[in-house]
Amino acid sequence: MPHRMPAPTARRPTALTAMVVAVVVVLVGCGGGSAASSAASSVPSSGPSSGSGFPGWPTGPNPGAEIVPIIVSSERVVGSNRFLYALTAANKPIASPDLATTVRFYDLAADPATPVAEAAGIFIWTVPDEIGLYHASVDFSRAGPWGVEIVASAAGQPDRTARAIFDVREASTTPAIGAAAPASDTPTATDAAGITAISTDRQPNPAFYRASVKDALAAGKPFVLVFSTPLFCASRSCGPTLETVKTAVGPYAEQIEVIHVEPYKLQLLNGQPQPELDAQGGFQVVPSATEWGIPIEPYIFVVGADGKVAAKFEGAIGADELQSAVDGVLGGS
Repeated sequence: MPHRMPAPTARRPTALTAMVVAVVVVLVGCGGGSAASSAASSVPSSGPSSGSGFPGWPTGPNPGAEIVPIIVSSERVVGSNRFLYALTAANKPIASPDLATTVRFYDLAADPATPVAEAAGIFIWTVPDEIGLYHASVDFSRAGPWGVEIVASAAGQPDRTARAIFDVREASTTPAIGAAAPASDTPTATDAAGITAISTDRQPNPAFYRASVKDALAAGKPFVLVFSTPLFCASRSCGPTLETVKTAVGPYAEQIEVIHVEPYKLQLLNGQPQPELDAQGGFQVVPSATEWGIPIEPYIFVVGADGKVAAKFEGAIGADELQSAVDGVLGGS
């Protein structure tokens, strides 16, 4: 059954919000994603199973842990994945450009003692110069319980190791890489007043609202689709992510469309966009967010001229990541 992003109550946290909250209150679950629910305490690699059923793997927070991993990715599926994670110590975020991380992945049902993949974590800011996380590429061969071991390294300090258990699903709620993009009739506008009615970006790029997804697909033009609500995103990452998109796509302005979509219904009150709340006082998800199956926001898709999804990015993104994906659909290096 298709997953639908739940209509949140006012300022309901997203998965990236859960990460921010977790670093303060230590793994209190919240939001539509899985950051808090998937986090686990750090243990030595030779530590006890802590009741997980897998020797050496924990199941819950360990107050004495040196570092605590926060798994930010809400989508972890069979096949290629962009795995997002953060780290905390003493209830504070410690991810930074100066803290290198290596991740090892374990198929726990097959062998909880031997990693099947290893990758270097790449740091990116979610809120510039304030809060960050890491991403790494990994292929999961099957659904079920998996483990991640994170080794954090900083100059002049001993390495610190953390472990967490998480589940991998068979399929994503969002369109798979290579799948046809849904022909959503997303809102468009041609003047400042019209853009104000459909965007909470305080400095919108008018080009981001000139075409709908349906228009871009009909024209056979590659496009970047950004689901983001700068004004109502409790995690504070949506605005910075949209700004990263603006910077990254600048050199491609004549070659691609960029389409910004607010994931929640808006209405104008006193000339300003405000959420259109339901009878219970909650935000209402727009049809295109449901059609694309986004579990959280921000969420970015890159679609080629053939109308197929070429890349997708949950949460924060680095400009280099997006430019590489755009180069791919344009035939660049």
